[in-house]
Amino acid sequence: MRLHLSRLRNAGGSSSPARALFLAGFLFALAAIAQAQQPPAPAPGAAPQSEASDGQTTITFAARRMESVIAKGKEKTVLIGQAVVHTGTMEIKADRIELSGQDYNDVVCAGAVTVLDESKGFLLNAASLKYARDTEIGIAQDQVALEDSKNGVLLKAEWVRFDQKQSLVDARIAVHILKEDFAVRAEFARYNRDDESLQLSGTPVAVSEDGTISADTMTGKADMQNLEFGGNVSGTITTKKKEGTSP
Repeated sequence: MRLHLSRLRNAGGSSSPARALFLAGFLFALAAIAQAQQPPAPAPGAAPQSEASDGQTTITFAARRMESVIAKGKEKTVLIGQAVVHTGTMEIKADRIELSGQDYNDVVCAGAVTVLDESKGFLLNAASLKYARDTEIGIAQDQVALEDSKNGVLLKAEWVRFDQKQSLVDARIAVHILKEDFAVRAEFARYNRDDESLQLSGTPVAVSEDGTISADTMTGKADMQNLEFGGNVSGTITTKKKEGTSP
């Protein structure tokens, strides 16, 4: 705003008291306008606008097509075709995603399911998934592949239950766990992503460059040197050929 002092002098006339009152009123009006143009300061303790003040997680979604059921007690939203749902730090993709329950707590996915949580180094692929937003527990089935990038571990199975709050993974049926220079297969496995601990049963077999060991149970870390074997144990050890020895 440009101020023309000559106009202020003319408006005030020749009387000094009148000019002073006029200038005081004009400056007060300018201050009120400037204050009105400033953005309101957030109240102490108020949550950022991107977060819900009551602690609830915002859901965003997209799809080629959407269907809704509004019958009382059976409310649900179905996303069809390149469906994507974002909840918290998690992104869920699938051919079909159904949201139901109170506050759309239950997420049921089918077809080319992908679950990604970059903040936790978590990536899962499967044919189907059931996930509860409140407990952060999911059950994936059929050709499940779970990648724990923070620990460099790849887990494959036909059935996987993951608990994001506890960082626990339970797997069943044709379980394979792969890490650099190490692999193990079993029928049942529990994997803790926080400390990389393993509990294996159902004729587990561990394989590394040093050999192969089978047992009734295995517990420990995802490497041969830190595994304990229980029950009937058998295996083979691969020895390295020393230099200068004949074949």
